Amino acid sequence: MAEEKVSVVLKEAEEVEEEQQLGSSQTLERVAAAKNFIENHYKSHMKDMQQRRERREVLEKALAKSGVSEKEQMNILKDLERKETEYMRLKRHKISVDDFELLAIIGRGAFGEVRLCLEKKTGDIYAMKKLKKSEMLSRGQVEHVKAERNLLAEVASRYIVKLHCSFQDAEYLYLVMEYLPGGDVMTLLMREDTLTETVARFYIAKRSGNRIHPQA
Repeated sequence: MAEEKVSVVLKEAEEVEEEQQLGSSQTLERVAAAKNFIENHYKSHMKDMQQRRERREVLEKALAKSGVSEKEQMNILKDLERKETEYMRLKRHKISVDDFELLAIIGRGAFGEVRLCLEKKTGDIYAMKKLKKSEMLSRGQVEHVKAERNLLAEVASRYIVKLHCSFQDAEYLYLVMEYLPGGDVMTLLMREDTLTETVARFYIAKRSGNRIHPQA
């Protein structure tokens, strides 16, 4: 009887220790996520400011060669400034799931689902990946998802799906991406399991061509 009580106490102690470790891990994940948000926000702001300066410089050079009057040049530059301000105002609009009409489910993953969606404002079609944050935290996958999001946002390649935008609510993280009707290479591999030599050669040639001619 005494041995059973000792065993129960030890088991409870182990469970408490595991919960503490999990809590510590989740805290670290949350800190990392907050740090990443701040870094990305700062990088995005600096990139926007740089692009804004570059657009003005390009316009100023074009106007200098155009032969239009100085007064007209000033009016054109003021119009650019007005449009830039309006663009920044629209960009500050906090995007949410309410900005999209959710259509069919086109995929499911470890942390959620992928839906076909329509952006109400533009009518454009996208694929929306909906990820449950509590699942990512409990499985220690925050860094993995962060890396995926950053890659999609920063890389410009015709062979990598484009990220339209990302946002979150209290429960989910949303990645709104370019919709690929035929799926990606992972979809192909999951469907076919093993590619034939002809098919494999085709995709390798396409990928190699992009390395040789990156502008293509």
